Amino acid sequence: MKTLRRVAPLAALLALGGLGACASRQQVPAAAKPEAPQAATPVVQSTEGGFSVAIPGPVSEERRSQETDVGAVTLHTFISVRSDVDTAYYVSYTDFPPAAVSQADPRDVVARASHGALEALGATGLSSRPLTLSGFPGWEVEGVSGPRHLRGRFFLVGPRLYQQLLLHPEGKPPQDAERFFDSFQLDPQVAAMLSGERRS
Repeated sequence: MKTLRRVAPLAALLALGGLGACASRQQVPAAAKPEAPQAATPVVQSTEGGFSVAIPGPVSEERRSQETDVGAVTLHTFISVRSDVDTAYYVSYTDFPPAAVSQADPRDVVARASHGALEALGATGLSSRPLTLSGFPGWEVEGVSGPRHLRGRFFLVGPRLYQQLLLHPEGKPPQDAERFFDSFQLDPQVAAMLSGERRS
């Protein structure tokens, strides 16, 4: 589905602009230690977004409107940058008009979104596979763009597209990479509401 590919992941834009620029806006405290994220990684919980995820702090939250083929949508993003290891963690969700996704194959939507992320980064795909989250269709993709490695997971819950991305130097994934991805959970009530919207 072409429409969903046009919501460019901010992590891709962040990578193209360089992690350093984003890190300077984050203003990571000087006292922060590289080992801190491997300790008790904070869990971000978004009541509105209907999800929780373990992501190293500090985390910046942003909203921005983007034009798509079906009109303007709002991209909600949560970004953490660890400038000490040139690594960025990114989670987002976007609500599309239910009619825009109701006739599409959900697995096709997430597969296209994942490949769209690679294209936005100018990355070469390394692997791609389907997966599920609480019974909802998802897709995982990995790729490389120059010295950077991208790993992403995409899930479609009703009309809502979730994106979870990790950018790091090639060959140097952070120790908390698996925890970051595996900790992502949906709020069952929000998921039920969203999947009900798709059926209506």
